[in-house]
Amino acid sequence: MAKNRILWGILGFALVHGATAAPASLPPADYRYPADDLGAVYTPQATTLKVWAPTADTVAVELFSDPTNAAVATTPMTRDASGIWSLTLPGNQAGNYYLYQLALPQGPGGTPARVEVNDPYAHGTSANSGRTLIYDPALTNPTGWDQDQYVSLPHNVDAVLYEVHVRDFSINPNAGIRERGKYSGMVEAGTKTPQGEASGLDHLAELGITHVHLLPVNDYAGGDERQPAEAYTWYGWGYDPVLYASPEGSYASEADGSVRQREFKQLVQALHQRHIGVVLDVVFNHTAETGGGLFSIFDKVYPGYYYRTDAAGHPANATGCGNEFASERPMARKLVVDTIQYWLREYHVDGFRFDLMGILDRATMLEVYRAAKRINPNAILYGEGWDMEQVLPRQMMMTQANLRGTGVAAFNDGIRDNIKGDAGNGPARGFVQGGGAPYGGLARFWLNLKGQGTGRGDRNIPVASPNETINYDSVHDDLCLWDKLQVSAPDAPESTRIRMDKLAAGIVLTAQGVPFLQGGDEFLRSKQLVSNSYNNNDPRVNPFDWSLKAAHRDVFDYYRGLIALRKSHPAFRLTSRAAVDQAMVFATNAPEKVVAYVLRNHANGDSWRNILVIYNGSGAARNMAVSGEWQVVANGERAGVEELETAKDHLPVEPFSLIVAHTEGDGHF
Repeated sequence: MAKNRILWGILGFALVHGATAAPASLPPADYRYPADDLGAVYTPQATTLKVWAPTADTVAVELFSDPTNAAVATTPMTRDASGIWSLTLPGNQAGNYYLYQLALPQGPGGTPARVEVNDPYAHGTSANSGRTLIYDPALTNPTGWDQDQYVSLPHNVDAVLYEVHVRDFSINPNAGIRERGKYSGMVEAGTKTPQGEASGLDHLAELGITHVHLLPVNDYAGGDERQPAEAYTWYGWGYDPVLYASPEGSYASEADGSVRQREFKQLVQALHQRHIGVVLDVVFNHTAETGGGLFSIFDKVYPGYYYRTDAAGHPANATGCGNEFASERPMARKLVVDTIQYWLREYHVDGFRFDLMGILDRATMLEVYRAAKRINPNAILYGEGWDMEQVLPRQMMMTQANLRGTGVAAFNDGIRDNIKGDAGNGPARGFVQGGGAPYGGLARFWLNLKGQGTGRGDRNIPVASPNETINYDSVHDDLCLWDKLQVSAPDAPESTRIRMDKLAAGIVLTAQGVPFLQGGDEFLRSKQLVSNSYNNNDPRVNPFDWSLKAAHRDVFDYYRGLIALRKSHPAFRLTSRAAVDQAMVFATNAPEKVVAYVLRNHANGDSWRNILVIYNGSGAARNMAVSGEWQVVANGERAGVEELETAKDHLPVEPFSLIVAHTEGDGHF
């Protein structure tokens, strides 16, 4: 996914590795600092700063009273034997800023250098990653923060994930939101569209999703944080990380100071009060820059350590972003684990989505999983398990093939492309456009629907349970669902494409596994056929057009009904491979381009004895023979938990549509 993103790292200076001998006091390759006090540890009486810079000859702290004025003091730090430099600043330092000043015998360019750099463990920063902020975390806690609770769901499959970009969600004036494009705007209550529809926070609650998945909200390089959100001359998704433990300032009402920390906590709190969890999209696979670049942090602190190199000694670039973070190295792994723990403890977030997770090593991800679960046993962790790494052995990486049994979930590109066709090929068709199941045929599609496999190649990649597969048909990358249908079914009437859209959502929300929706799909959001909108500032492309909710209220109600159905009936949320095999029986005599199955015998303790699900991926109406009497709760027009009609002995299924029905009878086809 990253290959089309901003290639920040290419702009950095190339590193020269091994040009000079390491200092005699360099710690061993397996060194890992055991404490959790790197960065700034604040108290009203004093602030202690610590940074690991074992190759530096000297390190000093430049202290600033504000984001722009010259330093008020420069004080040398003291080094221990392992390369940890420390300094205690007496008195209450809250509101001050600092930078580290390092003298390096071999700097980012391979020659001696003196550099200024932010703290890699910075919890706050001035605008545009300028200087690291010292602040009192307790003063950023909103009223009632001590009572704030994680959203507690027993299993991954109980979640309904909803991906959204903070600015996109509220920046359009027709959202009816005052604080447009901001953390606070995202959780502004009582807002309405000009047509009177609920928008913003109330919209999320109305839809019924369980978790909001936020595109990156840690400090990133793109844009000018001091510009008003409604007047940006730039746009970015945030996949160019700079400071991993500081919230991004462009979404705060003020970019300097600790406003961003307080307002992000208010966002989490407001969502939790609606029983909606918060998942952070984290980008540990690469950084915005390396070498001597403006936004390079790690290479200025310990040149070369935090990045992989290829056989020729050049920066590795499987990410397509100019560099790869060397997560397998002990202090790099520590930073990843420490950062995850910090967001959980300080901001009460409920989970993480790992960008290009297959670039991260498996041991790091397993440690992340264990650390996260110790803090929040119901934390949800998932990511992109694409096999991309070219430097380390494949068996070391957290790819789809290597996550089985870990509890970490992977995006299922197999079900995605079987549902709607190859995501990278606009005209390609999948099941919902009448194209059948292009990846492995129906047998493979069945495994996708059972939550028993990911992957889109020649072979199924098995998972241990449905908790390990993220089922989706649309995500921020590539064409959004409605645009994909416009490109792949250009001759179909809009009414038919709407049926295809509803069918796609129906598959995602009734299949075994963890359903994932791209924000706005519930009212046919379009990006004007732009497939890679990561830096597109056209107001017609990325921002939500809230007028679509009234225009396509039937689609919204359909998504809402499917979510309610899933949440109300645990048969759609089986948690083990054995339970799926026992409960889920497919019809082997279904018509062409039709998938039908029954969830039997009060599956997973469901109140309904037998549930029938039929997906018709053809342009012809089908008539499924069944035994007994069935209560239909979802068809091509409506979905939910209430009975729509009763059918006996046969069930008509309209073109490009689904049926969900239940019976207290034997439930035979």
